Order: sequence, then C-alpha cells, then structure tokens
Amino acid sequence: MIADFKNKKILIISPHPDDLEIGMGGTAFILSKKNQIYHIICTNGSGSTNEFSSKEVLIQKRKDESKQSNNFLKVKESKIYKIDHIKNNKNKLEFIKLFKKDIKKIRPDILFCTHPKLDNHPTHRKISREIMKIINKNKIKIFYYQVWGCFNKFNYYVDISKVVEKKKKMINFHKSQTSYKDYVQGIIGLNKYHAVFNNIKKDDEAYIEVFI
Repeated sequence: MIADFKNKKILIISPHPDDLEIGMGGTAFILSKKNQIYHIICTNGSGSTNEFSSKEVLIQKRKDESKQSNNFLKVKESKIYKIDHIKNNKNKLEFIKLFKKDIKKIRPDILFCTHPKLDNHPTHRKISREIMKIINKNKIKIFYYQVWGCFNKFNYYVDISKVVEKKKKMINFHKSQTSYKDYVQGIIGLNKYHAVFNNIKKDDEAYIEVFI
C-alpha cells in the first residue's frame, strides 16, 4: 500500500536530524521516485554526544549531514528548526508556531512521524503528540514509523530489500552519530528481524520497514 503512493505530497517529520534515515530511509527512497517529499527536522540535534569543539560546531555538522542526505533523497523542500529541545514551554511554543506555519504552507496529503506513545524516546513522543493536536482536524493520512523501540504489532510494511544499501548510505551521511554508535547494524538488524519473524518473505535478503 504505502509503496504504491503516486503523485502525493508527503511530509516526513524527524524529531532529530537522523530519524528519517534510521526509521524509514528505505521507504522514503522508494516514495521519492513518484511523489514530492518534504522533510521537517524539529530540533537541531545539539543534545547528542558531542565529539567536536563546541555545541555550535556540532549543530553545523548535523545540518550539513542532513543536507547531504536530503540531496541524495531528492527532497523537494527540507527545514531544520533552530531549536535545541522542547523540554521547556518556550521551546515547545516556538516549535508549535513554526510547524503550524509549515503545515499550512505544504498542505501534505500524507504525513509520517514517530509514534506518540510507543516510541521510547521522550522527545519523539512529545513532538508527535503536539503534531497530532495541530493536524487533528485536517484530512491528512498519518503513518507512524519506528526508531527507538520495536513495534510488536504493525499495520503496514514496505519491502526495502532492493534499496537497503541506499538506506545504509543515508544513515552513514550522519557521521557525527555513527562514529560512536552503530546505527546501521542496529536498524538493519531490526528490518531483517521483522521480515524473518513475521514470515513476510522467505528470501534471505529480505528487509522490511514497518508502520502503524
């Protein structure tokens, strides 16, 4: 179903600069061939492990990495909000203001974001909850992708077997993150797990991304 979308405006929400790539990089690559992809990164990634000389260097590095990945994906338009986090009310209100403006401008047919309850990362959950409040009355089809944590049950899946190397490449653009944590092995292992243990495909090279 998801892989069959054509001529749609698709908005993908990343709470942090690398979440699209980790959670649904293969699906995004497939969708980009026949749809317009928009990408909003809700925070600047300054809260991650910092191996650089300053917070400002890390923020710029993550911005550059995201630009590389978005260019590879041929995203029609991408934005990264200049917000460190949404832990306080000031930052949360700034996020809400920016997102309301962008959702009105983009007017997407379909939106992908992390799950507001099942994702294990508090920022992911909080951002998705705020997004749900904003678009509650809009006729936008919503799909949730997994990043931190594994969906025990899911409603949809996309076979990414033929583009799994593209997904790895997209994740590896984020060298500031993969330098200290092997996100590629971690998430590709999960994509393999879902294919094998849900009996999706018997092919040894099968990988799927799952959605609710």
